Amino acid sequence: MSTKTTVAVLMGGMSSEHEVSLCSGQGVVQALHGEHYAPLPVTITRQGKWQFPGGASLDLYDAIPHLRDMHIDCVFIALHGAFGEDGRIQGLLDLLGLPYTGSGCAASALAMDKVRCKAVVQAENIRIGAHLAFGPYTWQSDSEAVIEKVAQEIGYPCVVKPSCQGSSVGIFIPRDAETLRNAVEAALPLDDAVMIEQFIQGKEVTCAVLDAEPGLRARALPLTEIRPKTAAFFDYEAKYTPGASEEITPAALDPDTTAQIQDMAVRVHHIVGCKGWSRSDFIIDSEGPVWLEVNTVPGLTQTSLFPQACAAAGISYVRMVRLFVDAALRENQRKAS
Repeated sequence: MSTKTTVAVLMGGMSSEHEVSLCSGQGVVQALHGEHYAPLPVTITRQGKWQFPGGASLDLYDAIPHLRDMHIDCVFIALHGAFGEDGRIQGLLDLLGLPYTGSGCAASALAMDKVRCKAVVQAENIRIGAHLAFGPYTWQSDSEAVIEKVAQEIGYPCVVKPSCQGSSVGIFIPRDAETLRNAVEAALPLDDAVMIEQFIQGKEVTCAVLDAEPGLRARALPLTEIRPKTAAFFDYEAKYTPGASEEITPAALDPDTTAQIQDMAVRVHHIVGCKGWSRSDFIIDSEGPVWLEVNTVPGLTQTSLFPQACAAAGISYVRMVRLFVDAALRENQRKAS
């Protein structure tokens, strides 16, 4: 009888980050091959079908008993964005009693909702930028009032983004009222709400937090500075097009600023309730770092930012992936006891 740990790797999904998730999941599957783990790739199509090893393609209602009958020890969530990173799949796995990697249902949902997450983080005295949010009703009722409020409270340029999307999907940087109107019209169909933020000029930095090492507390890994080459900011193309950005790990920052950002990232990790790992993004302006958002399932391709930070800390991609699985199993044992 095999003593390997059977790990179902969920990838793909119905979000706009489907392709990136496939790359993350494939990397995870490769990293888990060996004498201790038996990875089972499970691809969720854009239409929500679950494709299992052996060719079965099932809707969710039939996928659940199939997943149960596979006798899974752990689920590795390599899904990004809606339906994968937002707490819904985590809640489903909780109900099924299946251990899974990363943050739980509540923390995942909170982190994905940029507006509410900012409110929680700001309440703990972590610096964030000025912002406002609204839904379709407010925009359709009086778009001119929204535009006027942006001019008075945010200013131009500003950043327009859907409130619950990842990978910089649907982000625009309008520089006047007319381009703001167009940006909101483009962003609203992607989500239930739109957030408009102050555009902060400065260095863009990300900080990975590792919370999966046995017997150790969550710790910040070396920072990465991001310098987009072909875009005004770190958008979807800049993130996933080879050569579109320069990523410097560790970031060339002074020790005090580095320590401040790392402390903020670890604090946010705990404030939001993250587990396993997370990655917080920052802008450094003339007054210091400004926290932007936290990602609970950051990209896990071989060249993604979190694996880069692990490599700078002496942790290989294979070890990183296996740390996540083992942490999920320990967390499940803790809950059972």
